[in-house]
Amino acid sequence: MKRILYISILILATSFMCQAQKIEFQKVSAKEFHSLIVNEKNHLIIDVSRKIDHLDGHIKGAVFAETSEKLFSILDTTPNCKSILIYCKYGKRCQKASWLIAEKYPHKVFSLKKGMEDWVAKGFKLINENNSTSIQNL
Repeated sequence: MKRILYISILILATSFMCQAQKIEFQKVSAKEFHSLIVNEKNHLIIDVSRKIDHLDGHIKGAVFAETSEKLFSILDTTPNCKSILIYCKYGKRCQKASWLIAEKYPHKVFSLKKGMEDWVAKGFKLINENNSTSIQNL
């Protein structure tokens, strides 16, 4: 009887671990994030910053998704084979958004550690609405 209970607990624990492993995303440095943008041809860059932060500056080609509804709307029409590169100003909003994406979608997700502030500190550029083309055209 103890053996059956032990095996049942082991199977249940393994099941939970497998489910937890499905929810994955990688936190990457600014340098790694830039490398993904340059080298990963099949990706979508998503900015989940607040609107004011997005207008102050964003990564070229980024799609803006301030709310989870907008984020899900974008992802519902994004092919599963695309990697998602996600960022925000400080790195906290994109981490939360990465969890939401990983729970619901099969995309590979890469989250920018420390956000746009680290991106700029490492010497990478942002564009703003005054000197960029329309985000939809990028």
